[in-house]
Amino acid sequence: MNTPVTRRDFFLRNAASLPCLLTGAASLSFVETQRSDKEAKSVPTLTGSVSCEQLGTTLVHEHILYGTTPREKRTDTVEFVVKLLNDAARVGIATIVDLSPYRDIRLYQEIAPRSPVNIIVSTGFYLYGRTPKPLQDMNEQQMEDRMVREISEGIEGAKIRAGIIKVSGQASPLTDWEKATFCAAARVQKATRTPIATHAIFEPREQFDLLVKSGVDPTRIFLSHTEAKFAWKGKNVKQMAEYLLAIAREGGSMLFNNFGFEFDTPWPDLVFLIRHLCENGCSNRVLISMDCNWEWKGGRIVFEAEEQHPETAKRTYSYMITDAVPALLKSGFSAKEIQVFLVDNPRRFFGGGLVQLAQSS
Repeated sequence: MNTPVTRRDFFLRNAASLPCLLTGAASLSFVETQRSDKEAKSVPTLTGSVSCEQLGTTLVHEHILYGTTPREKRTDTVEFVVKLLNDAARVGIATIVDLSPYRDIRLYQEIAPRSPVNIIVSTGFYLYGRTPKPLQDMNEQQMEDRMVREISEGIEGAKIRAGIIKVSGQASPLTDWEKATFCAAARVQKATRTPIATHAIFEPREQFDLLVKSGVDPTRIFLSHTEAKFAWKGKNVKQMAEYLLAIAREGGSMLFNNFGFEFDTPWPDLVFLIRHLCENGCSNRVLISMDCNWEWKGGRIVFEAEEQHPETAKRTYSYMITDAVPALLKSGFSAKEIQVFLVDNPRRFFGGGLVQLAQSS
């Protein structure tokens, strides 16, 4: 039985750095596959490849830039993002995964050297309505070619390679265009061993099954936003927990990000879903992040849902350590479990080594 740690104890031991707290303290041991090549043990970032063993505390579903940056706001944008990243670094976050598959890579190049945080960028396709017209018009082969190029050569002529594939579904069933992005991504995953993240609010099982049927290693897939209650189609929290557990037992990982989004997922429900996976031997399939995204509106920076729910403006990258982790600890999760969610599982997800939870105590 894991012993809960108080918020005060957590920060006294942690000194604002999760890795410092948890080094050598994990109560879970894992069986890892043998990886034959060095590349499988590292992941490209904006400033060069980083060993998966050195990723540290990792937020696996975030956005560095979201929406369009007005030309006159480029400098302000860079300064704002650099501050967010450096605030995150101060509380112990070492790596952020950017799941915006369309972005101004030149702005990213300005941002990266000014923060110690590793930034892994993505290739792939987001929701059709948020996709630039030239990419909407691609056929499946062109989609595949684009993803392979951004993974193996670089993005938009820059020598910055993507380290993860992003694909998305607006609803269920998936449209023909969405299915094409998933099938193209599956072939790219098999060819390059690059992991896949999906936008899976509605029917994550449909997305997971399509990818696996197309040959993707299920342990290289994580499904995002599955806790959003408005998309449960009449399931209660216990039924939804069993639904997600079935996918986790087949190898898929769940990304939970609705910390501070009580209107999408009430806190007791979010805790129940995560706890159900852990209690049934699938803590190795739990990932947590903030999905921090913001955009320029009316000449000011607005965070997602801020206009209807002003409290969400505090959901920056740092919020994971300053607010979400203490709330999880208060709800009975142990520091050891949080290490698994934020450190161990991202490391193994990118390294391709996680196959089975061997034992727990």
